[in-house]
Amino acid sequence: MALSTFSYSKSWRSAQDFPSYEENEERVRDDMQCLFDEVRDALNRLVGELKAENLPFSPTPEIDASTLQNAVELLQSQIVAAAAGQLPNGVVLTEKLAELAVTSAKLANLAVTEQKLADGAVTTAKLADEAVTEGKLADCAVTEEKLADGAVTREKLSEELFNGKADLENGKVPPAQLSRRIVTLGSSRTLGLSDAGCLLNCANSEDLTLTLPKNASVAFPTGTEIAVCRSGEGRVTIAAEEDVTICAPCESRVIRNRYSTVFLKKWDANVWTLEGAGLSPEGYPDNYAAGFAPSGAIRLTQGVHVFSDESQLPAPGVAGRIFLVAED
Repeated sequence: MALSTFSYSKSWRSAQDFPSYEENEERVRDDMQCLFDEVRDALNRLVGELKAENLPFSPTPEIDASTLQNAVELLQSQIVAAAAGQLPNGVVLTEKLAELAVTSAKLANLAVTEQKLADGAVTTAKLADEAVTEGKLADCAVTEEKLADGAVTREKLSEELFNGKADLENGKVPPAQLSRRIVTLGSSRTLGLSDAGCLLNCANSEDLTLTLPKNASVAFPTGTEIAVCRSGEGRVTIAAEEDVTICAPCESRVIRNRYSTVFLKKWDANVWTLEGAGLSPEGYPDNYAAGFAPSGAIRLTQGVHVFSDESQLPAPGVAGRIFLVAED
């Protein structure tokens, strides 16, 4: 319903309605009263019709309404929706948001949920550095069920995380990656974390020493294993920093025989074991094994000799004294 219009029932310009001369004074008053009554009735009717539902409204892109009542109701519904987090599509744009307008402190708990985020709303390009940290993620916020296929790949993670680590194929380590990673050395040095699980290939021509560091300096995890192979001409000595203990079947720390391999394993903070073929006491040029020549004479061949008591061997450099000691 729109506002009604008003018009007089009589016109002063009409001689028929209002003669130029009227002798009857009572009729003149009646005519005048008729006009006043019409104005009064029109004003009273207008007061009764002045309602928002009767007032016209020009529609806008944001509020599509034809009356003021409709416009007020639509605006009210938009305000309620905004307060409840149900903004119409396209209402909040990047251009409309001031810098730091939306912050963690301003967001209520569960204000932003997976169901409210459109596909592609959060992308790598839109996230600032350090925007998502472990401290900001609630318990179980990122789960396997929430990650799409291919969301976390080796290419997206830092190379440091996978450096030296094996890939998985159908939940298994490929055969090509089951062997130790080979690290070739040519000079003495202290072992580091990058050596863990490796085969240290000592291709040195001169003697070298590999030193086990204190746990306070290099914290190898307990159980770490390192293999050491002498492939060069120079001897290889396994040493340890002060307060580090090396436990071995014999006192030898020298790999004398070329192409021999020994194994180191960490058992405690500063305790390692050393075992393997090729270890011999410091000071002896080589070990020997005994055999019998066709003539019946004893023949000594260079190689590895198993002995049970090092004290029974001749002193280094003493000529003409050879003891053959049987294993217990």
